[in-house]
Amino acid sequence: MNTERNAETERLYNQGIAYMREGQWEQAVEVLSRLRAMSHAYPDVDALIADAQLKSEIDLLGMPAATPPPRRRPARATLWAGLAVIALLGTALAAVLVLRPASTDTTVAAQQSFINLTLPTIAPTSTPPPTPLPTLTPLPPATPVVTPSPPPPIPGSIGVRVANGQRLTRTTSNLALILDASGSMLGRIDGQPKTDIARQALTALVQRLPEGTNVALRAYGHRRSDDCSDSQLLQELSPLQRDVLIAQINAVRPVNGGRTPIAVSLEATAAELAGVSDDVLVVLVSDGDETCDGDPVAAAAAIHAANPRFRVSVIGFDIEEREWRQRLEAIAAAGGGTYFNAADATQLADALEQAVALTYRVFDMQGVEMYQGQIGSTTLLPAGVYRVDIGGDAQLTVDAVHVGGGLPTFIELREESGQLRASVVTDDRVAP
Repeated sequence: MNTERNAETERLYNQGIAYMREGQWEQAVEVLSRLRAMSHAYPDVDALIADAQLKSEIDLLGMPAATPPPRRRPARATLWAGLAVIALLGTALAAVLVLRPASTDTTVAAQQSFINLTLPTIAPTSTPPPTPLPTLTPLPPATPVVTPSPPPPIPGSIGVRVANGQRLTRTTSNLALILDASGSMLGRIDGQPKTDIARQALTALVQRLPEGTNVALRAYGHRRSDDCSDSQLLQELSPLQRDVLIAQINAVRPVNGGRTPIAVSLEATAAELAGVSDDVLVVLVSDGDETCDGDPVAAAAAIHAANPRFRVSVIGFDIEEREWRQRLEAIAAAGGGTYFNAADATQLADALEQAVALTYRVFDMQGVEMYQGQIGSTTLLPAGVYRVDIGGDAQLTVDAVHVGGGLPTFIELREESGQLRASVVTDDRVAP
């Protein structure tokens, strides 16, 4: 093993010392170990390596270096005993040297003895790695709590009706009657001519109309056979004169072959009432379909579109053909009115009374008209608060009517001392 020092060994020694001073124990051990492998010319290298390893272990364990216990001074007796032992050993060694044979060629050379203070190399303690913390499985992301939206408001129905036991004499302020007097009205129901039944029903209606009602009367097909221009105004719109109007009704007599010019009659009535600014209700009583190639549905639609306050209701009297009934229903729908079916005298009288009953309008809180119909009709509306105007020019107004919850809401009408009164009825609860 080389015991000489050179530039490389000096460099390694100085580098190891530098690492020791800087507390870089692992680097110091590595460099000094390389030096020990190259040369034994540095007797303190083993001690330096052991010291660096020890301090590295202390750093690894996180413990402060142990402070060596204080050296105790030996007792005086112990000191003298030690000196005596050393003297005896020296005497024995001298005797051995003197008694050795002189002929030996071996020369005992005094060699410089070096006390090797090298500390034993401390094997690094195999410290078990710290127990790893348990791996935490991440929780799944919390499902956001979704607050359910409140359900949409449930719609409800609204209608206006006459209270039980009441019989209103009020009607729309302007009424135009159109009577079918064509040849088909000569037919019979239960042995009675249909024209007689119609005259009786109209007479009963006129007798119940309130004072101040404006009434007009027109008839068609009662003067000439096979004449599509046979449509006559018998009474222009004017305040009710019962006897005069009843006499005019009874004077109408159908002729054989009389035609049914419905479209012409509707257009003529609209022209006659064009200057009326209030509500106008036209009630057509017919037992058949248009027979003069006119389009009464288009005529009714045009009249109502030009003036929404002008409505056309139709009473189908003894209608046998399905197509005829469908066409008469279409006239009422296009004209903004209502269709009524009557199969006999009693039904015709009831239909006339219902047809001329007061109308009502429903407005939302922004003043938009949501519905218009006759007393006795109902309609479905979104939940909300509405205003109800009853009769032409709002003879009666009911504010803050609540609709919704799937419940029916009714305005019930009654007359008290000549005054029209109303109550709101919702689910059998009445609010005056």
